[in-house]
Amino acid sequence: MKNTLIKSLENLLQHTPKICCIFLILIVSCTSENQYTASFKNVNDRIWIGKDFWAIPLEDWKVADGKLQCTGNEPQSRVNLLTYKIAPDPGDFEISVEASLIEKGDIPGSAGLLIGVYDEEDPDVRAACYFGKGIHAGASLQGFAFLGNERRDLPEGFDFSEFNISVKGNDNQITMTVTDNKGNKSEKLSFDADNIQGLVAIANNITLSGNEKPGNSGFSFYNLKVSGSKITKTPENAFGPVLWTMHTLNENILKLLAFLPPVGTDDNQEVQLQLNINGSWETVSTQKIDPDSRTALFTVKDWDSSKDVDYQVEYIEKGKDGTEMPEYYKGTIRRDPVDRPLKFGGLTCQYSSGFPYTPLVNNLTSLEPDILYFSGDQIYEANGGYPIKREPEDISILSYLGKYYMFGWAFGDLMRERPTICTPDDHDVFHGNLWGEGGEAMPPDSRIGTVGGYYQSAKMVNVVNRTQCGQLPDPYDPTPVKQDISVWYTSLNYGRISFAIISDRQFKSGPETVATWEGRNDHLTELPGDPSVLDNPNLKMIGDRQMKFLNDWISDWKDADMKVLLSQTVFANAATHHGSKDGSFDGFLLGDLDSGGWPKSGRDKVVKLMRKGAVFHINGDQHLPTIIQYGVEDYRDAGYSFCTPPISSIYVRWFLPDEVGYPVLDRPQHGYPNTGNYTDAFGNKNYVYAVGNPGDIITDRTSRYNESQLRVSGFGMITFDQSERSISIDSWRFLADVENPNPIRDQFPGWPLKISQFDNFGFNAKNILPRITVNKPNQLVQVWNEKTGELVQVFRMKGTEIQPNLHESGIFTLIVGEEKTIEKITGIKSKLNNNEETISIELI
Repeated sequence: MKNTLIKSLENLLQHTPKICCIFLILIVSCTSENQYTASFKNVNDRIWIGKDFWAIPLEDWKVADGKLQCTGNEPQSRVNLLTYKIAPDPGDFEISVEASLIEKGDIPGSAGLLIGVYDEEDPDVRAACYFGKGIHAGASLQGFAFLGNERRDLPEGFDFSEFNISVKGNDNQITMTVTDNKGNKSEKLSFDADNIQGLVAIANNITLSGNEKPGNSGFSFYNLKVSGSKITKTPENAFGPVLWTMHTLNENILKLLAFLPPVGTDDNQEVQLQLNINGSWETVSTQKIDPDSRTALFTVKDWDSSKDVDYQVEYIEKGKDGTEMPEYYKGTIRRDPVDRPLKFGGLTCQYSSGFPYTPLVNNLTSLEPDILYFSGDQIYEANGGYPIKREPEDISILSYLGKYYMFGWAFGDLMRERPTICTPDDHDVFHGNLWGEGGEAMPPDSRIGTVGGYYQSAKMVNVVNRTQCGQLPDPYDPTPVKQDISVWYTSLNYGRISFAIISDRQFKSGPETVATWEGRNDHLTELPGDPSVLDNPNLKMIGDRQMKFLNDWISDWKDADMKVLLSQTVFANAATHHGSKDGSFDGFLLGDLDSGGWPKSGRDKVVKLMRKGAVFHINGDQHLPTIIQYGVEDYRDAGYSFCTPPISSIYVRWFLPDEVGYPVLDRPQHGYPNTGNYTDAFGNKNYVYAVGNPGDIITDRTSRYNESQLRVSGFGMITFDQSERSISIDSWRFLADVENPNPIRDQFPGWPLKISQFDNFGFNAKNILPRITVNKPNQLVQVWNEKTGELVQVFRMKGTEIQPNLHESGIFTLIVGEEKTIEKITGIKSKLNNNEETISIELI
């Protein structure tokens, strides 16, 4: 029957267009669901191996001359087969691969397979790729074959220039032989193992038992074959060629960024965006793949934001023989939710110990956010279990991309249908801490993370900016900073919430400008003899350019009811202990110049500007969830900040003023410790309403996910109710049960909290203007100081009545309304504590 089908298809292929032929050929090759062969002969030379595979590290593997080659010397560098696996069901399997030695290296290495790569913590294929354990099977240049903990000497003169590794197995036993091209063969090795299941991976320089070094040899591989009744096809595990997308919708402009892997120069270099219009797919844009970032950016103007639209991104794979295979990545651009509360997911800091963050991603999905914000550290240098490569430049970019792709793999399904705001922070550009100094290059021989400037090349930094921010609305001022490094600060209006998106790193001054103490420039363990040295007017926080942007943004309320600032870190120094509580690693710190609490003068400028528009602040970075109400002249005289918990944390912080004897006054009503009015080392007045401190135990060697929980990992959810003008703040733990939440176990202490938009004007404003009534609801109100000419407050009224409370006295001009429908009243005097006057305004 099978032969008849093949013959019929062969006859049909002679009269079928090429692109259809490929489809039919694939049908024939898949008639057996439990066998697969990868020869790589028809794959163009490239870094990316194909959608059926995932290489770790990405930059250490390539397809060249029809073979899979390992070019690096990272121990147990591997290529995981994603779309076929060994099932837990009873049966048997056969696996084989051809291997060739390309470079012996100065330490003999090995080549082989990992059989049954499986993660006990999480059965997800992504977890298996990075955390799975498999049975080692292969041959070492030291002259032996190995299977699990069994070894057999190879025949004398065994030829590593070309050899075959062949494995057979069933539920509880594996056998293996290794044969060279001359017929020299190892004795059969046998290894007993229960419940064999999981992925199959090709591996280079396998880490063996004992103290043996894994070596630094390089091998090539081809003709990978898997078959048998225990082999199961899993096409849903494929990753690529379109890896994921991110998009934003702003002022009826769609920007969508499609992520491609590192394809080759002979591969197709174009990507198409197609929309489902009246039931048929129409191509609306074709874009070239950017050669550095491996992305394609689509901009569609005059978008109808009032309805959902299905999209697909098409990429046509081309083989060496000219064959073509279209691949599609599908999603939905959802309508702008202007008629209901906006649910905003706030996330930060993705250390890979919690990858792929399955409990967190499931919880976030269940809560159905409308929009996502990833505030920084989408990678850490150690993510993936291997180190970064800082040079040469092209390899540093690939090193970054390989780790950044983990982020897309984890959150891609959420991002394909939700607008995504993503901004880089220090680790994204391979810094422990970053003071960008307006794009300066870091001085040679400087310790990375303790002085200002960028260490990596401008091209590499620009790739980071493109891959994380390319889908954001166009920058307010796109002029690059020094070294021609790109900028991305901008605004976005969604769900009638106006977001300002800024960098609190790129323009910030370096700590070496003020450090007069011994030790690290950025770590303050005691106040200097003259505390004034910590601040001066020349220090930059967010920089003059971004301050100009915020001044313009604060006045623009078109189609907006509320204002929100998005940045990387909290504008306060709200951590007393870093790394450990006992001082074994960093320990107690009086002040951290990496925090947003320094420099104070720059911080105060931003906080005062935010106060004018009752701006709420969302940020991350600190690995410590907090709700803080900022103060300038007095405690609580400015707006609120929510620092979201880390997605998964490695470096732990605590805020424990009670334990170190710092005065913390005016506890919130909930009475939790380490909360209340607190002045930090830089003189900032902070009202700490809630803090999610870790406990004493922060390690669990038996469970990655439980360790993430212990390290206060999780995510934030903020609900903006435009009609009520309220902000509801939730802070969920990594292992929370959001479907049936326990108020003590599943959120951090002090959460949830609900505040009014107008609480962000700050409290203790005693200068009162007359009561204002307007004949039309929800009008824009501006208050200007007539003496200074400065804008004092700007906001959209809730309803038809408001009485502004100001932090300054004087005579003011009031402007009510928008565009041509406005009323301007001058000479309005403020009164202390009480004002019985009323101003009625009739707008035509």
